[in-house]
Amino acid sequence: MKAYITGTSTFVPETSVSNEEIAERLGLEPEQIFKSSGIRRRRWAEKGTTTSFLATEALRLALEDAKLKAEDVDYLLFGTMTPDRFIPGSAPSVQKSLGLREIPCLDIRAACSNALYALQLASALTTSGAAHRVAICLAEIQSAYLNLSPEAGTTSMLFGDGASALIVSNEKTEGALEIIDIHLATDGTYVDDLGLRCPGTEFGASHTHSTGENASDYFPRMVGQSVILQASRKIVASCQAVLQRNNLAASDVRWMVPHQANANLLAQVARGLKFPTDQGGVISVLEDYGNTSSASMGIALDTLRRSGRIQSRDRLLLPAFGAGFTWGAGLCVAVD
Repeated sequence: MKAYITGTSTFVPETSVSNEEIAERLGLEPEQIFKSSGIRRRRWAEKGTTTSFLATEALRLALEDAKLKAEDVDYLLFGTMTPDRFIPGSAPSVQKSLGLREIPCLDIRAACSNALYALQLASALTTSGAAHRVAICLAEIQSAYLNLSPEAGTTSMLFGDGASALIVSNEKTEGALEIIDIHLATDGTYVDDLGLRCPGTEFGASHTHSTGENASDYFPRMVGQSVILQASRKIVASCQAVLQRNNLAASDVRWMVPHQANANLLAQVARGLKFPTDQGGVISVLEDYGNTSSASMGIALDTLRRSGRIQSRDRLLLPAFGAGFTWGAGLCVAVD
């Protein structure tokens, strides 16, 4: 039995925030933001919007794309770093909102690698027969957590809000992508170099230190040099690993659809792999959406699918890197 991506979608908030609108607050120039990240604007949700709302709307569209109904879903996976609540997970909220049956609903917290972790789980579920159709929601509302000051300008300039959804099935359909292989890895040595400390049992379960020197524990943390160094190395290595064990070279791949971290990292990865951009290209949606973390790979994949440029037997490489550090790469092929 095989696993196929049979539906994709994107759903983002209406409000678009340009570099010009936030540059002064971040102590940066608009063009400086673009040159260092490839981002010109990002979507930010209105106050009161929940992550599960974005995910629900994305899944509704993905089901339409796959020509399925809510009752056809056997399993729901939800990848997010910004859940509606600390407990329970946000997957049950999507289940209720969309009217899914009483099926397993699971949240995943592998940060920007959530899409790959979800795809591996969905592939295992469908190929084993434990489920026939798995819905994957990937959504973030990061704007609510950003420190919009010069102190955190180079971090806060990156992030946007949005959602994507994928449908994985063991039934091949027209326009589907077969999931060939997924390679994943984690190294907890760098657990404090990227992420958000609070709330949690290590640094505080409530606002016990919301002011003073520890107030930053409630804002995203990023050690830029560590992240870019490890990401560029680990992404290239994971792509090489998944290609080698499938007896492929980078020249055999037409499309690279990565997690949308920043434009400079994507360029580094392409150079490291000697990826032949003339055969297809590196798909980037950074300019309009920014880094939507968990949702970004799904948004990029949906954008490519809806462009109509994927041809039969095209291979797609899906790399990601996130907090943890977690990283990996997926390999898909467009079915005949």
